[in-house]
This record gives sequence, structure tokens and C-alpha cells, in this order.
Amino acid sequence: MLFSLAFRNLVKSKGRSIITLLLSTFTTIFFIVYVAFMDGSHHQFIKSSVEIYTGYVHVNLNGYRDEGGYDNLIEDTNSIDAILKNDSSIKTYSPRFETYALLSGDKKAVGSLIAGIVPSREKVLSKLHESLIKGEYLSDNDTNAIYIGSELAERIKVDIGSQIAMVGSSIDYSIAADLFTVKGIFKTGLFEFDSQSAFVNKSYLDTIMLSDNMASYFMLYFHDNDNIDKMTTDLQALLPSEVEAINWKILLSALVQAMLVDSIFNYISISIFFLVIFFVIMIFSYVNIYTRAREIGLLRALGLTSKDIFGMLFVEILLLATISIVVGTIIGSSIAYYYELHPIVISGIAETYKEYGVVSDEIPMNFDLFTIAWNALTIFILNLAAIIYPISKINKLTAMEAMRYV
Repeated sequence: MLFSLAFRNLVKSKGRSIITLLLSTFTTIFFIVYVAFMDGSHHQFIKSSVEIYTGYVHVNLNGYRDEGGYDNLIEDTNSIDAILKNDSSIKTYSPRFETYALLSGDKKAVGSLIAGIVPSREKVLSKLHESLIKGEYLSDNDTNAIYIGSELAERIKVDIGSQIAMVGSSIDYSIAADLFTVKGIFKTGLFEFDSQSAFVNKSYLDTIMLSDNMASYFMLYFHDNDNIDKMTTDLQALLPSEVEAINWKILLSALVQAMLVDSIFNYISISIFFLVIFFVIMIFSYVNIYTRAREIGLLRALGLTSKDIFGMLFVEILLLATISIVVGTIIGSSIAYYYELHPIVISGIAETYKEYGVVSDEIPMNFDLFTIAWNALTIFILNLAAIIYPISKINKLTAMEAMRYV
């Protein structure tokens, strides 16, 4: 009987029912899209920061991250290469050799990071080649060509074709020196990185540093980087005990902390959003119910109890909430899915925020079924919770008070 009464009331009051449906549906769509946009922005920022140079996972000798130096190099890259090559979970990888040396132009000399890379592999592993602003990127056949950051080029006053003298220390601590020609200049937007980083073909740098078959670490990424913790743990089990696998969450711990703080503020914003939505729905329900005070008083006079009135009104909001949540979820998730496949493009945003590590004009949304489900469930519960107070208030009126209510 209560279901029949509730359904008839909804059909009879079409205007009120449609407004309630639209309010709840719009709220559901907005919330799903907002969370998808927030998560998508986080993922894009992390992806940009990780892929500029750091990478998703490093494989290095134990202690290298704490102490560095030549005493903690991987001295047999072939053995590690064989392990990584046979791991089907790894999409691609590459060794790197990093050292510090003095780079000198015609007028000035500065200390800089010199990294030996395999140029063809780095095209897949990092954004170095995409950050090119002048000249050309390195090739696997290059010898004394160097690829330097824009701020570093500015500091030592060099340009494409300029000669740079390098003086450093080889792994046996003898003097290592050479003359490089600037082949390309890059700009990632990360000022510190751009002002002290230079790259050389690893096979050539090995001849200068006497580091053949050696590496500071291997950089790699998996087919499934979303499960990076599990992938890293599984890889660690395959490596020798003196070698460790470290993922980006440790390598970029400062970024992880920054994202955590940002997430906290976002969840505070979401909590405020919940609170606002709750009171909007409750006030709207309160007004709707009190406009039906005479109808409810008549039903009370005809023998319906307070429990029956509560049940009837609760079934009404249950039906409306279910329909609106289903429709809102379908529309909201469709929007999130579309913009995950076709990210929003805001021209110039990468250039504007390059100093923060943003290297793309795309802002994708994140389509995640679990997140969408709890978003929809939250709005559904809010709809049901918001009706309890108005119903309890109207039920405190006697039948005569309700029938005379203006």
C-alpha cells in the first residue's frame, strides 16, 4: 500500500518530482566528473614528473641512493640486463651512467651532472627528446656530441655547435677530459634540472670514464605501472641480494608528500561539497513536505500512522534517488570515460606551468569504476539521510494541526 501511495504521489506531482530528479541527477553528475577530473589531474602531474627523467623504477646497487659515487656502481650490467630482458612484466629499460664534472664554455665553467644514456631507449623511457628546443636530439652513433639544458647553456654561454670542455674523474679516479660539441638544447621547465644537466651517448662516455659494462642504475617501466608496488616487489625477488629495485614513490618522495597534502585539501573541499549538497537536498525536501502538510494531515485522519507516513515519504525519495543516481551515474561516468580517452586540451598550459613539471596541454579525467561507485553511493545516502529530518518534523504535527497548516 505504501509503495502504491508513494508512486501515485510522484506521478500526481510531476513538477515536484522532476525538480527533485534533476537536482539529484545534476549533483551526481557533477560529483563524479569533479572527482574524475581531480584524480586525472593528479595522475597527469605525477606522470609528467616521473617521465621527464626520473622514471618509474630504478635498479641499482644497495646504498647507491644514500652514498652514490663510483664505489656503488653496478659493475656487471650484462647480468642485470639478462634478468630484465627475461622479465615479461617489464616493457622497456635502459642503463644510465651518471657522474659530475666541470663543463667549460668560452667564458665560464660550472659543475654539472653528466649522464651517459642510450638515446634510442630514452625516447621511450623519458621526455628528454620531447623537451628539445634547439638543435637535434642524440643518436646511438654519436661520439663527442652533448645534449644540455637550456639554463646550463645560458650559464656557460654556449649554443648549438659550440665547443664545451669537460674535466672530471674516471672510475679509477684518474683525470677524464674531452671536448664536446653541443648538438641539442632541451628545456623541461624544471629550473634546477635544466641548469645542471647534460647528456652524452653512454657508449662514448664509457670510453672516457672507463666504465664499460658499468652503470649507475637501470631505469625501467612496466606494462602495468598502476600496480607499481607489486611489480617492484616481484622484480626484487628476481634480483641479486646486493641489488635493489626502487619505484618512483621513493625516488620522488617529496612529490608524493605534495600530492598527499593536495589530496587532503581536495577531500576537505569534497567534504564541504557533501555538506552543502546535504543541506540543499534537506531544505528542498523540507519545503516540499511542508507544502503537503494538509495532504499528510488528511492521511493521518484517515488512519495512517506516523510510521506509515514516514514509510510513504521515504519510499518516494527512495524511488526518486534510485532513478536519479542511475541516470546521473551513467551520464557522469560516460563523461569521465570520454575525457579519459580524449583529454581536455588547454593550449599553452604546459608552457605556462612548465616550471612545475607540466609537459602536456592535456588534462585527462580518470575513469575508475570503484571511485564512480562510491561517488554514486555517497550521493544516494545523502538523498536518503536528508529526508529524515523533514519527515520527523512533519510527523510531530497532529492530524488537525497538519490539516490547518498554512
